[in-house]
Amino acid sequence: MLSDALRALSETFSRPLRRVLWLSLTLTIVVLALFGAGLQWALGAMPTFGTPWLDLTLEWIARFFAVIVIVPLVHPVVSLVASFFLESIAAKIEAQDYPADPPGRDQPVLQSLWVAIRFTVVLIVVNVVALPFYLVPGFNLALFWIVNGYLLGREYFELVALRHLAPDAALTLRNRHRLRIFLAGVVIAAFATVPFLNLLSPLFATAFMVHISKRIGLA
Repeated sequence: MLSDALRALSETFSRPLRRVLWLSLTLTIVVLALFGAGLQWALGAMPTFGTPWLDLTLEWIARFFAVIVIVPLVHPVVSLVASFFLESIAAKIEAQDYPADPPGRDQPVLQSLWVAIRFTVVLIVVNVVALPFYLVPGFNLALFWIVNGYLLGREYFELVALRHLAPDAALTLRNRHRLRIFLAGVVIAAFATVPFLNLLSPLFATAFMVHISKRIGLA
């Protein structure tokens, strides 16, 4: 699995994916900047009470919680933006590394968009529910990896598997190899905690899961 992760990391920055990488990265930064600007406006619109020390205290508390809330939202936003490019990435990796295998079929655009939105909502809800536990030092990182490892492993495996299999067959294969897929998801979640690299995590995750899927028998 480590060799597949290193291979996927190298391919994330390779020439065939470079255009997709920069386009995805640019759009992600724009979306996050707009979200941050909206959050800044909301903080500026907070009511004041005319007492300097109270207003300053409430402002710092609000900013603290804004940071706490926005950090878990980075990956869902990155995933949603990148969803427009992931089919293309999977196709490039399959053609480059597994030319003898039957090529996958791209999913319809609206279906892919719906799946991406649904996954983003689930990712946001689960991480917001887990937010109080993320404040516990020493426990927060492990919990983030476990929770998001399950979600990310499942999501990216389905993205790759459904290019080749019917939904029932993809589900059967996922259940048969659930531990390997979960561990691959943990690797993706760990990658997503590295500053700056987390903006590239969907591209890495897609390439990585193509290799994992091929190892467990996806042709």
